[in-house]
Amino acid sequence: MNILKYFDNFQNKIKKKRTRYILTFIGSIIFGIGGIASLGISQYSVYITSYFHHNQVEIDMQYGNLIMPILMLSNSIFSPLAGLIENKIGLYLSLIFSSFLLEIVLLLFINQTNVWFSFILIIFLGLSNGIGMPIPGKNLFCYYPKKGGFLGSLMTSSFILMGTTISIIGEKVINPEKYTLSKGEQFYPLEISKNYIKFYKYFLFINPFTLVLALLLIKKYDPKYEEELIQDNNNSNTEPKIDKNIFKKDENYSKNIKKAIMDKRILRLIGISTLTPFVVGFSRNTFRVYGALASISGGVMQYSQLFTGFSNIFVGPIWGYINDKYKYEIIIKILCGSCIFQSLLFSIFIKSNTIYIIYIFLGSIIMSGFMSASNLHILRVYGIKYSLEIGGVIGIFGGVFNILNALLSFIISKFYHTGEELQFAYRFIYISGIFICGIGFYLALKEKDDKFVYPFSTKEDEYLTMINSDINEKENNDIKSSGINNVKEIEMESSNSSSITEDSIND
Repeated sequence: MNILKYFDNFQNKIKKKRTRYILTFIGSIIFGIGGIASLGISQYSVYITSYFHHNQVEIDMQYGNLIMPILMLSNSIFSPLAGLIENKIGLYLSLIFSSFLLEIVLLLFINQTNVWFSFILIIFLGLSNGIGMPIPGKNLFCYYPKKGGFLGSLMTSSFILMGTTISIIGEKVINPEKYTLSKGEQFYPLEISKNYIKFYKYFLFINPFTLVLALLLIKKYDPKYEEELIQDNNNSNTEPKIDKNIFKKDENYSKNIKKAIMDKRILRLIGISTLTPFVVGFSRNTFRVYGALASISGGVMQYSQLFTGFSNIFVGPIWGYINDKYKYEIIIKILCGSCIFQSLLFSIFIKSNTIYIIYIFLGSIIMSGFMSASNLHILRVYGIKYSLEIGGVIGIFGGVFNILNALLSFIISKFYHTGEELQFAYRFIYISGIFICGIGFYLALKEKDDKFVYPFSTKEDEYLTMINSDINEKENNDIKSSGINNVKEIEMESSNSSSITEDSIND
């Protein structure tokens, strides 16, 4: 395609790795605007359900609690396909397909009022995000894998800032007067609730522009630009050659994936990722609907995303630095203990709206650290090549558990309707959450930082470690005497065997 050749030629004009990374980082954030705006459907569920109600649809606000779990489950189910699709059609076409699907789904969503069709569209929305969102992050990680924790958290913080901004804009468009439901009132007025359609109409015009801009800025990681880096550091006229197939799937791909999925270790990681954040997930899923029914100020509800977002923006990079510096087995124990403590506090102070909101903010900070640690741990344990697939499998189970979490709140809503009644029911949920989080903590005690051993070893982690080691002055000196030989050895090994051993890199 001529358009794809244009993007390829445009990105190849920039040779410096650092410049390529910065532009790619900015482009990845811009591309993420679409996914972030679509996630807002969950936040705006109180308006969507109110609009459906005014169009003679039998519904209550608790249906909104199902939106995010269904969206995230769909996201998790389809995210393992991201690596496969990127490998088949390339990075650019994958992002174009994801953005185009998002446009179609949102267009259909705002032009219908059928509950079950809405949930089907939510599933396709998850498909769009599951395919598109992980690919730029994986591409960025390839540039500087040693700083993956910090740079990944920086990207997450940027997404949070973007999400917070979009959230505030959305609330200003939909509910500009900060209307608060009175005690016993269960739906927003029609003149307010229908404004969610206006907001997404604006976005439908913005989405294509952000896609084009992102495609111009995102530079696919290419090992050939590392050649210049190594060559400059060695002041050598010898042109090293690097295996360009390092990041491509090989004939042993299915065998390695099967080995990883069937190993009992992945079950432990699934247990940690699903059970530990149970209370954090439940409180976040129900906060928007519960806050409306508990008559929490409309202004507080609108700006809660702002406070949560900015707290994560500052804390996120700190979590990234901590995750880069310290072992996962230490950090995860601290995070699991924090989740248990938060469950206890929720169960005690459920009747105080002010304290409840504070604990929602704290839970968001804990979850930021938990996600940062978990994602980096998967990358380190299972390698870059299989990170999307393995992370996706773990995410599927997390999505299923999140659905059960949402169904629990939905079932409770059938017996407890007002904010005061929900406080009584939620207290028992949070008390139970202490024991559920405790099981996750027990599993975390057994998880270590050891890398997973595939039956057919993958070489991209060793390769990326080597080419990024020249950042340190000592390693630069070592490379001056042996760096070119190391590169040539990698080329010889890649042609004579299916893996690179650790000895061949450190030789």
